[in-house]
Amino acid sequence: MQNYIIQKGNINILLSAPHCVNHLREGRIKSREINTDTLLKEIYKVKKVNIIYKTESLNEDANYDEKSVYKEACEKFVKENNIKFFIDIHGMSYKRKEDICIGTGRGRNIYNKTDIVDNIENKFKDFGYEYVTIDNPFSAVNRNCVSSYISRKCGIPAVQIEINTRYRIEEKEIERLVHCMCEIIDILN
Repeated sequence: MQNYIIQKGNINILLSAPHCVNHLREGRIKSREINTDTLLKEIYKVKKVNIIYKTESLNEDANYDEKSVYKEACEKFVKENNIKFFIDIHGMSYKRKEDICIGTGRGRNIYNKTDIVDNIENKFKDFGYEYVTIDNPFSAVNRNCVSSYISRKCGIPAVQIEINTRYRIEEKEIERLVHCMCEIIDILN
């Protein structure tokens, strides 16, 4: 059963939002990460980059469970469409002090190409996100994380980007994120 939507673009990058719906982790329902899918849809309107996002849970967590229809769909799309870079978008609590966290699997998921992360980090800072961290508190080191899985299975660099809720609520903040992510896509492309 399909529990996601893919919108095909014309840039060899795939953006993902697996937690935009409530999901089940270890028998407990976890709330959706608000507007992560909205962010992808808005980026798609501007850049026509490939996007995939969840539409329902199917009682699984793509970023935690070993097997996931969603992860398999990401893998298939990457392999069939010559995707060169994968970005998995997540949301972190407004209670956290970090604005943005870039998870690289401690370098493993980006094949230790630190210039990639430096460019992403610098672009977020250019857009006024002051507290940008790398691999802390979210490293995406777990092999079941979508970005770790895609990097390993497809042989491409992949990052997990955690965005604080305070930047995913107001329209003007989402707009700022869209512009920032579009410039990040330009750099990666």
